[in-house]
Parts: sequence; structure tokens; C-alpha cells
Amino acid sequence: MSLNIDIRFGMNDRIVPYMNGKEITMDDSPFVVFLATAGMCSAVFVKAFAQQRGLDHNDIIITQKMDYNQFTNHISAIDIHIELPENFPAKYNNAIKKVVNQCPVKQHLIDVPTFEVITNFDSAEEKKIAV
Repeated sequence: MSLNIDIRFGMNDRIVPYMNGKEITMDDSPFVVFLATAGMCSAVFVKAFAQQRGLDHNDIIITQKMDYNQFTNHISAIDIHIELPENFPAKYNNAIKKVVNQCPVKQHLIDVPTFEVITNFDSAEEKKIAV
């Protein structure tokens, strides 16, 4: 199954993610919000790239396409598609891809952190054992 998140530049340079035509907000599933961060991070880098060169970024559309397995609830692949306006200088095509690849969200998904769940009771138990 394929899932898409569209990232657009809104009013006041706001970066806005959409899924199925609806803006993704903190009211949505935490998983959907998490997924949107990869495309939003890409948009931050695209915007900075364009602004540094005096290029308009408002007509750039970023679509994050994901292969989703509904049985495992996992994403197996994420593709970031960047639709550049026709007047965007072609000489920057490879450079903008390199900039997006610097996104720290992407880097964290590639080199995954470890997770451990700790409660306040764990700390109390550790203190008892240490005494």
C-alpha cells in the first residue's frame, strides 16, 4: 500500500504537511505526525537552499511517498519527490538532492537509535539495589 504526504509552503513561509488533502496536525495519529517529519525536514532544507540563492520556493512541492505494510504497520521505503517549477535553474538539480539528504530526520531513520522505556519506579528499584 502506498501512502503520500504532500508538503507545501503556506502563509508566512509555514511548512504544511497534508495527507489525503487534509492538513496534518498534532490532533492526528502520532505515527502520521512522525512520518510527516521526514518531508517537513526536507522542506526546511529546500527552503533554505532556495533562499540562499534568491530563488522563489513557494511553488516547490514536496511529496513523500511511502510503501506501507498495513499488516505490520511499518514503512519499508520512503521516497522524497521534489517538484521544481519550470523556471528553477536546472543546474541546481543535483545540489538540491544533496541538501535534502542532509536532513537529520532521514539520518536518524537510517541509523536508528536504541529505545528503552524507564519509569520512576525503575529509579527507585535501582536505588534500593545499590544500597
